[in-house]
Amino acid sequence: MLTAGAAAFSIYCKVKADSIAKPVDAADALIRNTPSEGDVLYLRVDSDYVFNVADDLWTWSYSYPEDEDRYVTVPVIAKCNLEDRTYFYATVQANDPGMPDRVAQGYRDYFQGSLDRLLALKENGLPEGSNTTPEKLDEFIATMTEMVSDETYEKDKASVTSFTLIAKGAPNYALTGYISGVLAVLLGIVLLCAVLGIWISGKKLAIGSLAFLLLVFAIGAFALRKEIATMASIRQYAPGLYICNVTNNYKLDELLATDIRDTDELVEEASKKLLGGFPVSVDAHHYGCSSFSCVTKDGDHLFCRNYDRLETNGMVLYSAQEGSYASIAVCDLSWVNMAGADEVTAPDSFFGRLVLRGSCALMSVDGFNDQGLGISLLSLGYPEERKDTDKPDTLELLAIRAILDKCANVDEAAAFLSSYDVYSMFDKDFHLFITDKSGKSVVAEWIDDELTFTEIDHVTNYVIATHQWDDESRFVTLKDKLTESDGVLSLDEALDLLNAAAQQYEDIQTEWSCVYDLDNFVLYIYNDCDRDTVYTITPETFN
Repeated sequence: MLTAGAAAFSIYCKVKADSIAKPVDAADALIRNTPSEGDVLYLRVDSDYVFNVADDLWTWSYSYPEDEDRYVTVPVIAKCNLEDRTYFYATVQANDPGMPDRVAQGYRDYFQGSLDRLLALKENGLPEGSNTTPEKLDEFIATMTEMVSDETYEKDKASVTSFTLIAKGAPNYALTGYISGVLAVLLGIVLLCAVLGIWISGKKLAIGSLAFLLLVFAIGAFALRKEIATMASIRQYAPGLYICNVTNNYKLDELLATDIRDTDELVEEASKKLLGGFPVSVDAHHYGCSSFSCVTKDGDHLFCRNYDRLETNGMVLYSAQEGSYASIAVCDLSWVNMAGADEVTAPDSFFGRLVLRGSCALMSVDGFNDQGLGISLLSLGYPEERKDTDKPDTLELLAIRAILDKCANVDEAAAFLSSYDVYSMFDKDFHLFITDKSGKSVVAEWIDDELTFTEIDHVTNYVIATHQWDDESRFVTLKDKLTESDGVLSLDEALDLLNAAAQQYEDIQTEWSCVYDLDNFVLYIYNDCDRDTVYTITPETFN
């Protein structure tokens, strides 16, 4: 009875998971198609735009790409922490009359707290070693002062929609079905042993069962030897830094052939192809970053990168798939909730190893291969438009992995990107910095529906093709040093320049800094602006 019940429940959960409508983007459901009272929606939200106003009142905000001063605020009543949820069900109901004031006051209280802290910092003086200048501090104070003004209060009130969402968590039928399926198999084995025990003596049954289990284990271990080797290789290499030798097949070609256009499709397909349907929660917040290329006096080409983010840990991975170039890359572990404030499991736990075995190679945010090609992903504050043509579709994350595996230089990488309609991830916008050991460096961006390549040796988080933000401080820091040195820096000077362009604010800082030696296939990396502790990573590191 228990076996049949577990099996039946597993099948029910599988059918239910397949039958549930896919989550819809909140902007599509709430802004572009205004809902009616009583509608029940299954929403996908960007947690960067979710804000806790007070107690169980949250808001989700949408800013119009064509008019940055125009925004809409949707009140959400939720008992759960919406910052931890990418998906949730919600029922639409009409607002009570006091909702706009409640939202606007909640915003004002939050920014008043930030203003008070900044004013205290100005009065007491900046701490020694702070990257924030007095001029920047004054800019922050001016911004916060504007945020608590009566004018902003009225704009916030006017932005509140006429409806409120009553949210509740979405049941995870896929995970429940997965667990009940495993339970059904275990109960089935117990039932089989019990039935056989009627005709076979206990001793023979025990020996036979043990032999059978050992045979099954041996066959399974052989069939999964590469997956097991990848899982076993995951270990903490240094504080905040893990390593992994990816020996299993992450089925890149199959994923490239699937015409994936958004993150949910990637997660769904990767789960099916690599994790046996095991569900994975994926999310990413906005982050900064900077990259540049230079050459040493000895002629070695260096590709350098800061990864600026909320608190997280990185994983350096080595991949040498059959028929592909060998590569070393870094992935952000918080993307699969294995680092940062929302950590649900450790990377070297069993479930951490299980998930990373199939996902880490597909989450590379920077890296290089043994041909001397380097690439990094950087976020943008500009809404990129991506043209939909008859070319196959893919995501930037898959493109990064494909370029590392298949491309030997910048021109080949550009040709690969040009052969696809390449879409962004996490409802965010990105551009790519690509460089090789010939000294050529470009930034790939999507401007007005067109893929553009701009030859330049440094980049931050602004559109390069339009030169609109060439006075941004980190961009200027990189430009001035590279111009002064004519692009020639020693390894130590490159590491120093990364430190000079690092970010350290309340909620974001430079999490890791990399110098990739493109000629010698060596990575130099340090964490959290600790310039004095630089780790050297080579293929031998992963043995």
